[in-house]
Amino acid sequence: MPYKKRKEDVSFEDLNSAETEETFEGDEPFVSEYAPEEDADLESESENAVLFKRVEDLTSAYLTLAADFENYKKRTSKNMEDVRKFASEPLMKDLVEVADNFERAVTSAEKENTDKDSLREGIKNTYRQFMTILESHGLSKIPSEPGTEFDPHLHESVAQVSTKEYPEETIVNVLKSGYILNGKVIRAATVTVSSGEE
Repeated sequence: MPYKKRKEDVSFEDLNSAETEETFEGDEPFVSEYAPEEDADLESESENAVLFKRVEDLTSAYLTLAADFENYKKRTSKNMEDVRKFASEPLMKDLVEVADNFERAVTSAEKENTDKDSLREGIKNTYRQFMTILESHGLSKIPSEPGTEFDPHLHESVAQVSTKEYPEETIVNVLKSGYILNGKVIRAATVTVSSGEE
């Protein structure tokens, strides 16, 4: 006799479907231990560590550079000070030779039997030596002999003199010599200037 399915009978498919859909009171949804947020946190921590290391390296490099620059400034300052101190050393070495000659001239002049002509010639030679040394260091005398045309850039007039001997606006007399150092006037010649005939 064939089996007739009753209304209360449950099939395998129904049972399987019921197990799938069935939930029990008190059960919580399954949550995976893997969370994407944890990877983001780790990545952020790694980036922060790299940044902190970079900051430390840059800070160290800056401090080293600052120290080197400070040492450089000190060395440069000392070098400049030495340059100022000893800039005139070559000139001084040459001038002491002139001082020696002047000293000998003074010693000779103090003697009673000194020949005046020899003393005069010795002083002239010493003066020529002195001027030669100055010229070798870039110093030259401004031309200002009587009859030279007056130049306000080179000469300083302290008086005008009426004279027939020299034309107007020419130098009559030199009161103080002027000098040029390497093309720069360091002292103008003090002179009197002709105003021409009255």
